[in-house]
Amino acid sequence: MRHIIHAIALAALLFVGCYDRHSEPGDEVPEISANCTFAEIRAMCSERCHTITRDMICAGRIVSSDSEGNFYHTVVVEDATGGAEIKIGLNGTASQFPVGLLIAIRLKDCAAAIRDGVVQIGLPPQEHDSSPREFASPAIIDAHIIRSNSVEPITPTTYNIADLDTSLCGRFAKLENLCYTPLEEESDGTFEGYNRFVDEAGNQIFLDVDSYAYFSAEVIPASRVAIEGILYYAVIDKEQGEQFVIKPRFRDDIANCDSDI
Repeated sequence: MRHIIHAIALAALLFVGCYDRHSEPGDEVPEISANCTFAEIRAMCSERCHTITRDMICAGRIVSSDSEGNFYHTVVVEDATGGAEIKIGLNGTASQFPVGLLIAIRLKDCAAAIRDGVVQIGLPPQEHDSSPREFASPAIIDAHIIRSNSVEPITPTTYNIADLDTSLCGRFAKLENLCYTPLEEESDGTFEGYNRFVDEAGNQIFLDVDSYAYFSAEVIPASRVAIEGILYYAVIDKEQGEQFVIKPRFRDDIANCDSDI
């Protein structure tokens, strides 16, 4: 995962063709180097939306998937410096943007802001709004996102909860030796919603599973688990406030500690 190739197809920026949601990544074409990183994008934006007017291109590999319903209308991309959530605005993105695919994002005329700790990239917001808008249109997606034909296996970085920092939000992470510790006795024990997990030192993190996720109704294992997913920093409720959150992509991202994820 750390061998991110900051090179992508310049010729594809000028390519105009049909948008096929089920097509394979594109053919090899001449390469150029990305001229910015996700860490640099994070440094230039904040809670306030920042519109990008310069010719900037960043590149990274896809680390999320909507194939099991826990991500919606977005793809998360990571380079060696950090991660970002791209607001695609379409369903079924896993077929066109599979995990491990190298893509580049042409950032001119896009907007970026930090939401739930993660850099979000989309179109500039409409009046009286403060969040980047979804691309939504195939033509807009083609104008800003360039797919290579390079797909490589990715591996998460393993962290301890105590060492987490908001600058890590958007990264593909792994946390080990976690025990499900519900906040309320009446919890139904299923994956749906925010569920608290605690490590051996008593540090907590919340698992985020949407009600539309295919595995949301499954019962959470009682054994210690290792969890892979994308890191966020979000408001859990009034009592808990902002907490670190890990959002799994697949049911298999949550595994018994004696199992391999």
